[in-house]
Amino acid sequence: MKILFNNNNTFGLTVFRIDIIKHFLQCGHQVILVCPVRLVDDLEKIPPQARVYRIDANRASTGILDNLSYFKQLYQIFKKEKPDYVFNYTIKPNIYGAIAAKLLGIPNSCMMAGLGYAFSHNDASSLIARALYRVSMKCTQHVMLLNESNYHTIIEKRLCPQEKIIWLKGGEGVNINNYPFYDNQADVPTFMFIARMIAEKGYRVFVNAAREIKQRYGDKVRFQAIGTFADGSPDASSNITREEVDRDVANGYIEYLGTFSNMLEVYSRPGTVITIPSYYSEGLNRSLMEACSCGKPIITTNIYGCRETVIDGVNGYLVEPQDVNSLVDAITRYLELNDEQRQQMSLESRKLAESRFDISKVIAVYDDIIAQAKPS
Repeated sequence: MKILFNNNNTFGLTVFRIDIIKHFLQCGHQVILVCPVRLVDDLEKIPPQARVYRIDANRASTGILDNLSYFKQLYQIFKKEKPDYVFNYTIKPNIYGAIAAKLLGIPNSCMMAGLGYAFSHNDASSLIARALYRVSMKCTQHVMLLNESNYHTIIEKRLCPQEKIIWLKGGEGVNINNYPFYDNQADVPTFMFIARMIAEKGYRVFVNAAREIKQRYGDKVRFQAIGTFADGSPDASSNITREEVDRDVANGYIEYLGTFSNMLEVYSRPGTVITIPSYYSEGLNRSLMEACSCGKPIITTNIYGCRETVIDGVNGYLVEPQDVNSLVDAITRYLELNDEQRQQMSLESRKLAESRFDISKVIAVYDDIIAQAKPS
């Protein structure tokens, strides 16, 4: 079969879906990838057997002409390639990819990894996006969702019939062989924030908690942050600027480490507790799943898309969203554990990853979708 993946960024293809892509190639399928020409920095990670279309698309633009141009390019590619199946990811590919596939009689699935800005706001662009989503959901065979909250939201808003929904309860999964367990013992624990630099990911909550904890414990604890600065966010007011981060570093609250192309450089460090107090509309947080697989204790918020990675008090702690005191309490609880208790938390994170987030479970779902679509 010829299978096409349609995404609005290469990161989604080379990180979230690379194991699916490799699996289909190994099974003898042809694989075609479609992504914007402006975001092609990591295409070297794509297996050479996969063919790539780089199209001119601005993923943040809401302009009518830009969107019509994007739709036209997708339609032309689909018409030329005649794929047997199309998988769409993120809002624009979900909308315009599903419609283009439907017009050409191509079965397709859409993944809504997180509901994001279009469902958390009620401005004009959000209302239009939701209206377009309703149209596109009529054009797709399956809608893949990553958490229970998104599932109920889609049902309540009547975006698509319940029978179309595939709920991936372990998210998009991680290859647990590529994210092995690391011994986490260390004299000085490090609480690590990993996320895009927007307020909803909990950066300021993290920094305020770090400030309070550092006043109590001084150099006996470290706080570090990793992440890219927001680019093209629909709500620019939520962006964390480099100047703000530099001030927090200068004040001694945190260390900012920039970004890493290989996150194992981070997850392999001993004494690390992944701490992401997000209140963003997550799908299922990738960094938290990877960290679990590597045996890192987790501190995160008690919201869908994050809490699935924590059994409270077993492999980490759940905190209340936007609650600095709740985060301070969780960090303090971890600091008061002895070495044996901390090691047990690490082991429990790995166990959770093996039982819940193994990519093999997700591959089985994709195989089933393709099997259903295979011509008789």
